[in-house]
Amino acid sequence: MPFFVLLVAGVAVLLAAPPAAATGIPGDEYDPGIAAMLAEIDESELRDTTYALQNFSTRAYGTDGNREAGAYLAARFAAIPGLEVESRGGELNNIVATLPGSGDGSEEVVVVGAHYDSTSTDLTRAPGATDNGCGAAIVLELARVMSGHSFNRTVEFAFWNAEEVGCLGSIDYATNAAAPIVFYLNYDSACYDPLNRSVLDIVSDERSADIAALMADYNALYGTNFALTENIHSCASDHISFRERGYPAVTTHCEEHGPAHTPDDTIDHVSFGYAQRNARLGLAVLAEMAGVRGEDAGPAVPKTPMVVWEIPSWPDWVG
Repeated sequence: MPFFVLLVAGVAVLLAAPPAAATGIPGDEYDPGIAAMLAEIDESELRDTTYALQNFSTRAYGTDGNREAGAYLAARFAAIPGLEVESRGGELNNIVATLPGSGDGSEEVVVVGAHYDSTSTDLTRAPGATDNGCGAAIVLELARVMSGHSFNRTVEFAFWNAEEVGCLGSIDYATNAAAPIVFYLNYDSACYDPLNRSVLDIVSDERSADIAALMADYNALYGTNFALTENIHSCASDHISFRERGYPAVTTHCEEHGPAHTPDDTIDHVSFGYAQRNARLGLAVLAEMAGVRGEDAGPAVPKTPMVVWEIPSWPDWVG
């Protein structure tokens, strides 16, 4: 079937999905507090983090660049007040930051993650900007913003390792999860829109169909205004690790992979306005699923200040 027909069909299916109120998931009314939170997502933060990650030259699993990138991301998490940061999975080195819940649902967990390893036709030259430096940058920015607010449920922000060699990091986490996971949101290949078409694919299954419908509602409600498709991509990414273990999981995906898995996957191919809107859409749903607490509850910690980071130098092989 021609791609255009698939695309139109996907849009029709998702936009015909029942409204969130009919799914049993609350939150289909506009919330000024959530809208204000979305405005905190900073495009320059996404750009700076993506730039830093590509400049490790390679983040292929098992390389020095991969280990250095993990240390860099752990340090970025540690600089955000209110987060508890740890490495999990032994040599897999998943980097996980926890924002403890402050309500009666704190024993339940909402997770958002992205893989930070990269791959390429030349593993010494694997900058991985669109796949998946920008996805990791989105998760870091969500942590920065959400840490300044209070939520009923616990939120975990995760950087998975070894996705490109079989989703090993996320499999380890999902297999050994101690707390009930209410929802997992994945960012992978979610920042590439060279023609400014604003098409975003929502990849879900029967366990997460209600949440996908909520995302469709919020896309209009909070003005992220993507042309949404549903399950155009099978996308064997980290969300599968959660789905196969019975957890509701959604991933967002752009139309094409572009320069992914090549030495050309550099920052100039990343669509940062698209990435910012993708982060905002995810944040709206995460805030709802985590149970954002109102102004009376107060913020969890003072707002996280912007930090100027020393960015690794541009590798000599880029030119």
